Amino acid sequence: MPLVIKKKCVSCKKCVKKCPVDAISMNKGKALIDNDICINCGKCIKICPVKAILKNKEIVELEVESNIKSLKKGLEKSKNKKSRKRMVKNRMRQLKMQDRIIRKTIKEMKHLKL
Repeated sequence: MPLVIKKKCVSCKKCVKKCPVDAISMNKGKALIDNDICINCGKCIKICPVKAILKNKEIVELEVESNIKSLKKGLEKSKNKKSRKRMVKNRMRQLKMQDRIIRKTIKEMKHLKL
């Protein structure tokens, strides 16, 4: 699903007008995408004049970058190699847990009767 980078949004409302399912609204002068309504057509991404709306691949890259930056910041505060290793292992465990939750949720969603 597309993601709006609020700092970049200039409130032009072009994405709001272009969205075929009215999944985009304005909140405090910034575009807001309702992911429950969005059909991931990409029209908002193409129309945005300041590239404030990211596509899936860019969101993944942004999240990975953010995770690594956060981990490095924590590692800088750590006192020794052993605690840094523990910190990395702990973060990996957390991410693996999130992955299991997501995979199980997707599996259950496939069994939903609509």
